[in-house]
Amino acid sequence: MSADTTFLMQALTLAKQQRGFCAPNPSVGAVIDSEAGEVLATGSHQGAGKAHAEIVALMQLHGKAPGATLYLTLEPCCHWGRTPPCTDAIIQAGIRRVVYGFHDPNPLVKGKSKTILPAHAIQYDYMPLPEINEFYTSYRYWHQTKKPFITAKIAMSLDGKIAQATGSPLSITGSQLKELTYHYRKHSDAILTTAKTIRCDDPQLNVRQDEVIAKPLYILDRELTLPLQAKILTTAKSITLFHQANVAAEQLTLFQQKNIRCIAVATKQNHLSLPSIIDHIGQDGIHDLWVEAGGACFSAFARENLLQKMLIYVAPRWMGSGLNAFDKDFSLDISDAKLIWQQVGNDAVCEITYPV
Repeated sequence: MSADTTFLMQALTLAKQQRGFCAPNPSVGAVIDSEAGEVLATGSHQGAGKAHAEIVALMQLHGKAPGATLYLTLEPCCHWGRTPPCTDAIIQAGIRRVVYGFHDPNPLVKGKSKTILPAHAIQYDYMPLPEINEFYTSYRYWHQTKKPFITAKIAMSLDGKIAQATGSPLSITGSQLKELTYHYRKHSDAILTTAKTIRCDDPQLNVRQDEVIAKPLYILDRELTLPLQAKILTTAKSITLFHQANVAAEQLTLFQQKNIRCIAVATKQNHLSLPSIIDHIGQDGIHDLWVEAGGACFSAFARENLLQKMLIYVAPRWMGSGLNAFDKDFSLDISDAKLIWQQVGNDAVCEITYPV
């Protein structure tokens, strides 16, 4: 492995740690390397409105890195947004060379630094890596479609049961899959569920590991039936309810008084318009959306081809009775998808990813 690859992969590790905390910005990692091959500083973007990765790294060197090489997962910005152009700081720092792994699809940035930096005698090298290209799939997808990259998860027994026959929650998979779920929650920009899931399970839908992390939550609630005592009112970073237009004004006011954003969307055959909902979420700048609900929600998204990735957890249990994950008419075309099976503890996970 070349030194360039090594440092870019180190920058990617830093970017991965911040995934899910930067939207509507991308997560970026930076490594500054001396002419002698010594890592001088590292950085990662901490969130919209905060210093970008290269600035975080340069701050550790008091803004000066003469003769050094800057490695970035994403090409540096060159425009004023919430923060100044990173190209200005790179020039002022005396950086000799910039190596980056992914072209920024943002039209305000794309390809512009390749004229700015060489004009100041800074070598500017694009070095694509498959791992970095994959990392920015959702960011690229959002710029192409203005919609989030959606991953949905469902857990079931070997005979396809997801809950008791009454709809009451059922613990099916093991603790190691809970950690996998936490991983996806943590590194997604937001979570989507249904009011039905909350009524049945009363989940917290946050991350509970070394620290407790709250995420923005979107809830499908056509008739505004979300219990006002639900745990998510205290565990979510923010809550947005999608509902039908003709709901009682009094009921709407109750939610708004709880600082819950309520958005009316069109309905079809007594179901909320999922494409309209996804458009709204995309407008919020959400790149990665994690869907965690029941079989009906999973099926609805799949039927309308709205999922880019699915995770199907399968536990080695035969329930015999209970609520089926899918109805008998549900079908799924996976002919063009990439399938990966893995064992997690005693459970299995089928990861289905569609090309985008």
